[in-house]
Amino acid sequence: MKNTIVYLIGYAGTGKYTIAKEIAALTGAVIVDNQLINTPVFSVVAADGKTPLPAAVWPKIESIRRIVLDTVAELAQPEASFIFTNELYEGKLMDRRWYEDVEILATKRQAKLLPVILRCEPEEICRRVTSPERAVRFKERSADNTREKIRTYRLLRVDHPNCLELDITNLSPIQAALTIIAHVEKSTL
Repeated sequence: MKNTIVYLIGYAGTGKYTIAKEIAALTGAVIVDNQLINTPVFSVVAADGKTPLPAAVWPKIESIRRIVLDTVAELAQPEASFIFTNELYEGKLMDRRWYEDVEILATKRQAKLLPVILRCEPEEICRRVTSPERAVRFKERSADNTREKIRTYRLLRVDHPNCLELDITNLSPIQAALTIIAHVEKSTL
């Protein structure tokens, strides 16, 4: 996989990072997950994955995200591939902008973009989100908060010719990764 950006979009607990690790192990792609960007801010505000975050964290995170995107655009090797992850919702302007910024990044790099919408049964997501190891990376860990997000928000709709919608409820992380890699290989642009 050369000069490709895979963008994994799904609810907290879906398995975005776990799948990204499998893709990275198989392809050498670099993971730029949302926690890589969020952790510097989340760690200093003592985020616990259950308590709502102050709204003031998001402009700080946006600054970090912008620096990371600029670095990928300006300094990364031309053949390098990346796996981005996010929980992006329809109707939230910031979420739409974050997705569009990755589309712009792919264009700047003349990279193939593969948006992947990860679907999973809500109860399975709620089971996964409570995993204790999520605390290490300041991730959402409340099944109640996650249930409410799933009830309230729909994942971002992506209109891209390479977009893959993948139900991973009954797939292992390696099965999901192999499906995504196969889709990359048959995709254009």
